[in-house]
Amino acid sequence: MAIVPFHIVDAFADSPFSGNPAAIIPNAASLTEVEMLQITNELSMEAGFVLPPSTSGADLRLRFFTQRREAILSGHVAVAAMVSMVDRGFYRTTSQGVTIQLETGAGILPVVLKSGPAGAARIILRLPKPRFGEPVPAAEVGAALGLSPDILRFGDYGPQRVSCGFDQIIVPVTDRVAMRGTFRDMAATMKLLDLRGVGGVTLICPETFSHGADFHCRFFHPSVGLDEDVASGTSLGAAAAYIATSGSSPMEDEDRVSITTEQGHSLGRPNQAELVVKMQGGVVESVELDTMGVVVMRGSFHFNRKSMLADG
Repeated sequence: MAIVPFHIVDAFADSPFSGNPAAIIPNAASLTEVEMLQITNELSMEAGFVLPPSTSGADLRLRFFTQRREAILSGHVAVAAMVSMVDRGFYRTTSQGVTIQLETGAGILPVVLKSGPAGAARIILRLPKPRFGEPVPAAEVGAALGLSPDILRFGDYGPQRVSCGFDQIIVPVTDRVAMRGTFRDMAATMKLLDLRGVGGVTLICPETFSHGADFHCRFFHPSVGLDEDVASGTSLGAAAAYIATSGSSPMEDEDRVSITTEQGHSLGRPNQAELVVKMQGGVVESVELDTMGVVVMRGSFHFNRKSMLADG
């Protein structure tokens, strides 16, 4: 009989039942890939499986699964995994921060664990270096989303392909009513994503719900996971890189832009995140995601491994 502990963690949250939930299996070394996918499906949410590192220089390895397949990286799952590891006592936070080298399918990513309010853990994740692809015609994006192409622009900057560990189209939206609307035609969205060879589309708008936020964001990835995500680190990282290069947010100095995003309102789970974009000569060098999470459930799977493998 196998007994496999797990945590459910609300990432991008400082209190339960907000943010984006993820399942974390803290000691997954004995599990097969089939079992990982079965556990993910049983929990009906994205999951992260913590493993010993397989690359020199890494402290631990994390594999990411959606209910459909393995992914190379999920920002909110990475945050949830670090919160879980701190909660279980594998790591301790400090006021100065403890740096962990996290091995992922997108490479080794530095994570800083800092002490947050009331003893909570602040997770500062350096995302993969952004890659900027081709501009995507606003008319093409507007047709897929049911939006006027006239509102899909920040000055001279329109929709563009950007990756921060996950290829997507960043879409600036200037109309807050359209931004907060209902997007039901996922077939048209999937057709756009397939045509452009990307996994999702992120909408960004400077009209926010909270006075403390700079941009309201929404992320759709129907071909990979859920139609709309509560919060996604890779989505927000790409959005922050786009915002910084388009000059849509003021720079603190000549090589640093800080951005506060909000997301999840349409799904009833509002959340915020802080992102810092570091630049050199107008080129983005790195994007750091700064957020929190809270453990909301502790449990364990109990199953007969031979039976489970035969069923898989």
